[in-house]
Amino acid sequence: MKKNRHLFEIASLILAIVILVGCTAKPAATPQPTGPVKVQYWSNGWFAESINARKAMVDKFNEEYKGKIEVEYVQGNWDQGEQYIQNGAAAGGGIACLMEWYDVGAQDWYRKGYVNDLRPYMTPERRALMTDDQWKARSFDDGAIVMNGTVLGDPILTLMYNPEYFDAAGVEPATVDNPWSWDQLFENAKLLTVDTNGKHLGEAGFDKNNVAHWGYVERLDAEKVWENGFNFAQIAQGASIIRQENGKWGWFLDDKGTAAYERYLTPIQAGITPEAAIGLGGDSIEQMFAEGKAAIILRETFAIPTLHMNFPDFKFSLMPIPLNPGDKVFYKAGGEGMVMTKNCDQPAAAAEFMFWMMKPENLAGYAYGNGMAPANVKALEVEPFKSDQNWDIIRNYLAAGETYSIPFNANLAEFRDTIVAPTLMDVAAGKKTFDEANKLIEEQAAVMLNK
Repeated sequence: MKKNRHLFEIASLILAIVILVGCTAKPAATPQPTGPVKVQYWSNGWFAESINARKAMVDKFNEEYKGKIEVEYVQGNWDQGEQYIQNGAAAGGGIACLMEWYDVGAQDWYRKGYVNDLRPYMTPERRALMTDDQWKARSFDDGAIVMNGTVLGDPILTLMYNPEYFDAAGVEPATVDNPWSWDQLFENAKLLTVDTNGKHLGEAGFDKNNVAHWGYVERLDAEKVWENGFNFAQIAQGASIIRQENGKWGWFLDDKGTAAYERYLTPIQAGITPEAAIGLGGDSIEQMFAEGKAAIILRETFAIPTLHMNFPDFKFSLMPIPLNPGDKVFYKAGGEGMVMTKNCDQPAAAAEFMFWMMKPENLAGYAYGNGMAPANVKALEVEPFKSDQNWDIIRNYLAAGETYSIPFNANLAEFRDTIVAPTLMDVAAGKKTFDEANKLIEEQAAVMLNK
């Protein structure tokens, strides 16, 4: 009996020890997730070729970094960007690591605390992917680099023309070595403005109410009277219009800049452009051109792929923008790129993709599909740019041109949208003279830009 009780006590002790060990033993380690680091990339590609080019680059990157990093393409658009990042900032995340935007907007986002400084991810090799002036234009006042570089931002403009109409009118197209002046553009556009009876502008009997095709059509809306007119005036005067002098911001136009800006704004008054050009969008102008209702249009380079896509049978050619002897093409340092949002949980992987995209062999496909000049201009020497002769004009612009930049001014957007654009729209519509508009803009610049 004692023996059995002793055995029972021993068994109970062993059981207690087992229970105690079981209670104090560490739980089995949770299996760690395997597979690539995931990074979301929010794109603002807005037409089929640009979207397809971006997706192709994502696929290429994911193949090269298979098992390490995987980028997920998220389709957004320009109109959604501000709300998207604000919502993410308010919620503390939940948005893509990477977003495409433009330089000044990215600087504003950094100022508001929405995006990261990229300097911690910079190496000498990565910095060499773009020129110093391009990096500077994508930096904030404290030196923070707020975005990478994909395409140049200022519109790289060309004159696109219908060779059939030129042959019929006996007009020789402008060339890189012999560009037209604004006077020549307007005069040749008169020869190319023809009514339904075959009468040219200026001929007796010309019917302006029944024009078969206009000589020249450009966008005259709030965006372009600022963007394009500004660009042409700076080319003519060789200096930025908005700048600081003696510590004060202002709007500065000399005689050459004034003449170019006024020319850009007044083709309707010259009779070579329809009144309907006021507020006319780019898609509508391209359709006019392809349908034979315009002999020449002024368009950004991204019209090249969109015309090929939407009107594959239409044959057109390119020539340089109006320039006077000695003019240089000034184009804004900076442009578009990707920002890294503040709540990105995989910043190193996101940076890897950002800088990978800037390599010429990758950026060429991206920028070509977008129809815009690459921020790393070495990509122009890589296919598909290399063999496309339409881009010879752009190569010439960039080789002979100079960049300019405007230091960040928090009041610039308000000045542009409430003063400059509406005032110059009145000039385009014939409601104000350019001198009247220029005086008003100068006065308001001194007040608004220095607040």
